[in-house]
Amino acid sequence: MKVLLLEHPRGRSNRHFNDVAHTPLSSSLMSGYLFSSLREHGIETELCDFHATNRSLSRMVKTVNERECDVLGVHLVYSWENTQNILRALHEIGSRYKLPIIVYGFYPTFAYKTLLELYPSITYVIRGEPEYTFFKLCSVLKKGTDPGFVKGIAFRRDKALVVTERPRPIDDLDALPVPYRTEEQRALTQDGINVLGSRGCYGSCSFCYINNFYGVKGSWRGRTPANIYEEVTMIAVVPPEQYIYFVDANFFGPGTGGQERAVQIAEHLKTVKGFTFGLECRVNDVREASLKHLVDAGLRNVFLGVESASPSCLKRIKKNTTVQQTHRALVLLRGYGIEPHIGFIMFEPDSELHDIRLNFNFLMSQNLLEGLSKTVDLLYHPEIVLMGTDNYRLLESAGRIEFSSHSDYQGSYSFKDRRVKWLADTISPVCHYLLELMDTADSPLYWRNHRSGDTTADHLREDLTAWLAELFEKLLVRLETDDVPCTDQVKDRTVRDAIEAVNTIITKTMDDTPATQYGGLKR
Repeated sequence: MKVLLLEHPRGRSNRHFNDVAHTPLSSSLMSGYLFSSLREHGIETELCDFHATNRSLSRMVKTVNERECDVLGVHLVYSWENTQNILRALHEIGSRYKLPIIVYGFYPTFAYKTLLELYPSITYVIRGEPEYTFFKLCSVLKKGTDPGFVKGIAFRRDKALVVTERPRPIDDLDALPVPYRTEEQRALTQDGINVLGSRGCYGSCSFCYINNFYGVKGSWRGRTPANIYEEVTMIAVVPPEQYIYFVDANFFGPGTGGQERAVQIAEHLKTVKGFTFGLECRVNDVREASLKHLVDAGLRNVFLGVESASPSCLKRIKKNTTVQQTHRALVLLRGYGIEPHIGFIMFEPDSELHDIRLNFNFLMSQNLLEGLSKTVDLLYHPEIVLMGTDNYRLLESAGRIEFSSHSDYQGSYSFKDRRVKWLADTISPVCHYLLELMDTADSPLYWRNHRSGDTTADHLREDLTAWLAELFEKLLVRLETDDVPCTDQVKDRTVRDAIEAVNTIITKTMDDTPATQYGGLKR
């Protein structure tokens, strides 16, 4: 039996710029882990990554024919409005080549009913961790026995939906082989190589589906420090100064044991020369004792799950952290020379204007609105409601959720406070306009211009950063004083005026800049 695994192209969304929202960073290694596990069980396996190589869906369809596999496994990632194109490509594959298609990942784990009802080309859906379940399913397919005995799958039988019991999460992560990384993935790792040191989280945030994916609340499981060190030394060979990013949803495990494990990991990593790394964690896990060891071992970047500066919001989203803990975490990290990137939800369904004021004042007072990329993201970012989160179920049961035209996996919601809705609907298109400019090659805001040390681009970004924060403050004050009618007409006019102001700032800066600096292009 030969298995072909696919990472499909995902396409660029015109409305969403946050990839982590629809599939966590840890899923970047899902197919690699599955590949290595199947190979370890003696199954001939090949992995083609069309996401890393940015190749087309049509090329992906042709590749399936060229590889002549017996089973096709697809890491199915929800890709916003591009999802339908991906599913149509899988339908073409299923119709043309008559292969059993097994999909796995966060999206199919929760949307299995819709996928199996609407897309007959999908034969099986794996719910949760795929490594052991995929192997058992392959064994059943090879023998021709009943797949209903395989835990963790959903499939059709005589037009009826069969859903089997979920297996327990994999307890011993050390037993899994090192994930395979394709040549294309290695070629694209100039910003670092991803490593997964743990799975799950001990938290219970209502906006997150990490633990529901594994099927157990508080399902944090960590690899041993020695096992992590073994993988790091295996992959951190070239270039000499290697950067690794731990894509764990929460690098630290719970309690004192989690802190001690982090110190042990640091002690192992200190022996790797020319090595730096980044990680993600909750604010309550940033503590002096472990942080010092991690920095000594090469820690340089931290993504900090702050989410809100409003105690009411933190309680609603079940974050189980405090604003005081956030302040302490920022002070500690900055004391060691680390300026964290923060996860933040400016707007959540039940936000009131007071919550928005607390959020904005916090970002300003903590100097977190420095840099256009950060500011654009932090000032507009709403809670994204996806199937599998506790908040999705709550909003759906309350009749407050509407589904997109292409999927019931993603839902939009009605805000409790009409003023919050107006502010979110007003600031969002302005921030999206700036994000589009930062992603457009002939724009002076293009991200590569910033990385290249272009001083004019840097000054332009600074001006727009200050302008955007000022705009947000003015709109917030007007809403707080009831000085703005919350109508669509006023909103549309405000957005038009703001975009015109952006263009004016850009034009003025570019008029003072030699045209040759941007290849003769001026906006």
